[in-house]
Amino acid sequence: MTPLQKRIIAGLASAVVIVFLAVGVLAITNKSESTTTTAPVVAVTTASSTTSTAATTATTATTTTEATTTSSSTTTTGGTTTSSTSTSTTTSLPPSSVLILGSENIDGITFGTDAQTAITDLEDVLGTPDDDTGWLPPVDESGNQVIGPCPGSVIRLVTWGDLMTFYTDGATAWASEGTRHLFAYSYVAFQEDTYGLTTAEGIGLGSSADDLIAAYGDGVEMISDEFGDYYAVDVPAPGSLWGYLDQPGGIVVSINGGAGCGE
Repeated sequence: MTPLQKRIIAGLASAVVIVFLAVGVLAITNKSESTTTTAPVVAVTTASSTTSTAATTATTATTTTEATTTSSSTTTTGGTTTSSTSTSTTTSLPPSSVLILGSENIDGITFGTDAQTAITDLEDVLGTPDDDTGWLPPVDESGNQVIGPCPGSVIRLVTWGDLMTFYTDGATAWASEGTRHLFAYSYVAFQEDTYGLTTAEGIGLGSSADDLIAAYGDGVEMISDEFGDYYAVDVPAPGSLWGYLDQPGGIVVSINGGAGCGE
């Protein structure tokens, strides 16, 4: 068995659990429906990447957010009432960074980063999270799973659109026991791709199997088995970079980085 095959088998349990958690947390965070978050009226993100033989360079574009507001006024003159309505459009430019998904990081935010620091850094780029479970025990006092079989005494999941980030106080390859830190992410097409995030090689949700081969060559393995149709990229340990396809030889529907969950 090759090292890549061993890494695929070892990482697959984590992939299954993380995707399972991504589905399950939607139910957990439904309680946050009572919390109002503000979303931009129009958000357009453009990103491009260039790959060369010597190195891969990711180039970023600017995200433009436009909001339209409408105001009305009523004026009474000499017994005549006149109503008028005016519309104005404002444009703001948030940070120009477009996050790149890696095997041990989300752009410059590496696994092992203090949890609150990582969340704050992500908020600087993506804004207020759509969902945040807060710190919860993986299992309750009766032994029932609250979130899932992840390391640590408390786990936290914070979500922006399709990007779910995982935090723990347990020991992982990137931090010691008792340190609350980022240790994994899952970017899954549950809805329309919100941010257009990609790997450094330009692989994103909707990329094809041919795109994966073009980006990673012999360094990507694509498998179809009882777990589904998925791909795994050969990366230096302890990192992991994998995801699911919608069908054999199909398109990418998830990108996952990190490891640590699983029986």
